[in-house]
Amino acid sequence: MSGTLFIVSTPIGNLGDITPRVKQALSESALVLAEDTRVSVKLLYHFGLKIPMLSCHEFNETRRLSVLEEHAAAGNSISILSDAGTPLVSDPGYQIVQKAIEIGMRIVPIPGPSAALAALVGSGLPSDRFAFEGFLPDKKGDREKRLAGLSQDDRTLIFFVAPNNLPSILTDMGSCFGERPACLGRELTKLYEEFIRGTLTELLHHVQTQPIRGEYVLVVGGATREAAARPSAEEVSRRLDDLLSHGGRLKEVASILSKETGWSSSEIYKLGLTLKEGTDA
Repeated sequence: MSGTLFIVSTPIGNLGDITPRVKQALSESALVLAEDTRVSVKLLYHFGLKIPMLSCHEFNETRRLSVLEEHAAAGNSISILSDAGTPLVSDPGYQIVQKAIEIGMRIVPIPGPSAALAALVGSGLPSDRFAFEGFLPDKKGDREKRLAGLSQDDRTLIFFVAPNNLPSILTDMGSCFGERPACLGRELTKLYEEFIRGTLTELLHHVQTQPIRGEYVLVVGGATREAAARPSAEEVSRRLDDLLSHGGRLKEVASILSKETGWSSSEIYKLGLTLKEGTDA
């Protein structure tokens, strides 16, 4: 088998960010696999291209693998697009690329816009070492567990955030991370692009007092050396569970562990409540 799979990065808002390679890749393709054909058809229309399209999203990606094989056998080129930005980054497409490699297709990434990188470089936070975390879990317990695992990471952290989740996520981050510098990138590359910089507390106040409009990327400073030296959430959880299992009251145990670990009493108390919820479930 042969053929080519183009992984095509598309604008995240501003059509001026389209590169000539995007048009070239699309024009060479016999088929476009699009996260949402209703969105991607506008890009094809912009170029005056008429190319067969199929949707390829998290619910049908597996079913598209056979289509990939058919086109590879014919030596065709295929393009895969997400609604905006770089495909596979918090978007479907991983299975497609894996299958294309397996059947011997040539893989050609077409670099382009990335909301995560645009937010990072515009945030004013360190960019020499960073980690992209995508979307956090919707369930509070799962989200707190993920944040606890990141609490000692000294790299700058990048998150995609749905607007309606912003207040709760900033609240949970403040509880888990403590006070840190952060930046909200809003409507990146679009007419009303905005960078809102401050501490996690200041950003929470902003979203609580101002209308939440548009799409957001949240960039958070990494743990300081002092914070990174603290025991991990897993270590504190084990110690907390041990004390509680021997009859300790959560409020008193939180105060004791605060002095031992450097964690605040409120952080430990919330961790204890999460443990209790897991036990009761």
